[in-house]
This record gives sequence, structure tokens and C-alpha cells, in this order.
Amino acid sequence: MLSKREQAFFYWYFIIHIPITVLIDSSVILPDRFQYTRRLVDWHIVQNNDFLLYEKPLWLKCFVWVEVVAQLPAFFWFAVKIKQLWAMQEHKSKRDKAEVHKHKATLSRWLKVYGWNASLTTLVCIYAIWIRGYYPSVPFISMTTRDKLQLIGLYVPYLLLPLYLVFFA
Repeated sequence: MLSKREQAFFYWYFIIHIPITVLIDSSVILPDRFQYTRRLVDWHIVQNNDFLLYEKPLWLKCFVWVEVVAQLPAFFWFAVKIKQLWAMQEHKSKRDKAEVHKHKATLSRWLKVYGWNASLTTLVCIYAIWIRGYYPSVPFISMTTRDKLQLIGLYVPYLLLPLYLVFFA
């Protein structure tokens, strides 16, 4: 299971990921009239040549539906469960220790499930960037290796952090 420091890191990771999912990632599937951060998303597309958010391929829409329907509620659940774990760890009786162990096991299992899903879907995005990367402003002109790597660099934390949970949660 994660150390207290790692728990705190991932607690904030999940808290921060809630508005990112609602305001940015969901723009892939929401109709224009419900996109309140359209300018921010457009700025990101232009600044980072993020052709995936520009193109919105069907497979990406499917991934985002999973993120909104399954991961978003899980972010709330993870944050609550981590806070509960901190409160439970203050008690020292044998019964309390057994409850803490059970709580950790459940939390760990679901962190791993999230980690697998998030890291694999992000890996698909990274693969698509590397293989198909093009400039959204001029479709079908391949991105330079440098620009591909810069865009991949934005996606890498969303691969590595969930992957960390797969192996260490």
C-alpha cells in the first residue's frame, strides 16, 4: 500500500483531477452549448498541437465516456476513502487494525483497477500521437519529432502516475 506521503499526493491528484475531467476532458463528448471552457481547450489545441482534442476520434470519445462515467465518481470515492484511512489509522486497537487492513485492501484493489484503465488509455493516446501526429492548423502535415515529443510530454504524467498505482497501491 502507499505510504502516507504517497497517499497525500494521490489524494490531491484525485481532487485536482475532478475539475480537469469536468472542464477539459469532457469537452471531447459534450455538445458545444455545454462547453464552458471552449477557449481554454482551443488554446491548448493551438499551443500544443493536440490533434486528438481537435479531431476527437471515436475511440477517444469512448475513453472519455469511461472517464466521465466511471473514473470521475471514482475520484470522489478515492479522496473520501483516503481521508477515511487517515482517520482510521489514528486508532490502535486490534479490531481497528483489522478494519484498517480491510479498508487498505479495498482501496488498493480499486486504485489498481483505475491505474490499469487510465494508464492503458493514455498509452493508446501516446501511441496515436507518435504514429499519426499532425498539426491541427494544417491537417495531414506530420508533426516534427520534437513537437510530437512535446505533446507526448503532456500525456506522460497521465500514464506514469496511474501506472505507479498499478504496481505500488
